[in-house]
Amino acid sequence: MHLIDSVEAGISTCLSFLSPFAMTSQTFASSAFTRTILSHAQRSGLCQQQLLQRAGICLSLLEGPGLRVPAHLVEQLWHECERLGAGPTFGCELVNAMATDSLQGLNILLDSAATLRVSLACFTEFLPRVTNYVVAQLEEVDGQARLHLRGALHKPHFFGLDAATLSLVRNIARRLGRAPGEAFMGVTLTPEQAAGAWLRSVGIEVCHGAHPCLSMPLASLDEPLLGANPFLHQSMLRHWQAQGTQHVRSDSLEMARHWLTAGDQPIERIAERLGYRQPSNFIRAFRKQFGITPKQFRLGL
Repeated sequence: MHLIDSVEAGISTCLSFLSPFAMTSQTFASSAFTRTILSHAQRSGLCQQQLLQRAGICLSLLEGPGLRVPAHLVEQLWHECERLGAGPTFGCELVNAMATDSLQGLNILLDSAATLRVSLACFTEFLPRVTNYVVAQLEEVDGQARLHLRGALHKPHFFGLDAATLSLVRNIARRLGRAPGEAFMGVTLTPEQAAGAWLRSVGIEVCHGAHPCLSMPLASLDEPLLGANPFLHQSMLRHWQAQGTQHVRSDSLEMARHWLTAGDQPIERIAERLGYRQPSNFIRAFRKQFGITPKQFRLGL
């Protein structure tokens, strides 16, 4: 059965959590996401400087945490990667880097939720803080939960759609503690996407449609997640709800406080995840914001 067939009004329940700016012309992607693309391109043998020049992206847009890059420039970057020789699975190979580097702690919030329903509600609500040119929508119909990924203004480049689709498939299956083939009833991809080979290899049925759509049994939405942590989730949720998008730079430092207390990540790694090229710059910004260094904060001084 096609996963994105239209459904008559009145027999579907559609849960949409769309930002007020999700459908405006001011679409963007975070600088961290853009740096992730460039880093992977360099590992693939492409020249970062040439890509930036051809895409029209200034270095000043990438030099700090929380900065935004206009979506049309990110789209141009994808196209330049393709023109300069990136393989068709370029987006598929971005999965690990995208999940750890460019979602700015969103995965911590999603992992600690009590159920998949709560986790996906947070994802659809806060995704526009990372990028608003892809809109996520959760739909419940015919015993299925369908997570749609649509372009806000036009269909995004298939590299980005592959990265988003596989990140969601792998992370949702991991949160449920199941193999991807057991967690999903099927996945719809656009004809250009290259993620189908991996999805089929793990036992997921694949079909083609206008946009990516992940289909799961409806009952899985209310299953408890393996990493549920009510205290951490509520703490992170308050942070995401309280901070407006105009305070993204301060947000990243607030996120650093959560990471410093929620785990044992090295301070250098936290600085890297927040987009600081030099740990010393992160330490200086943290001390300016909170009056103590990250190490002192971790030690409870």
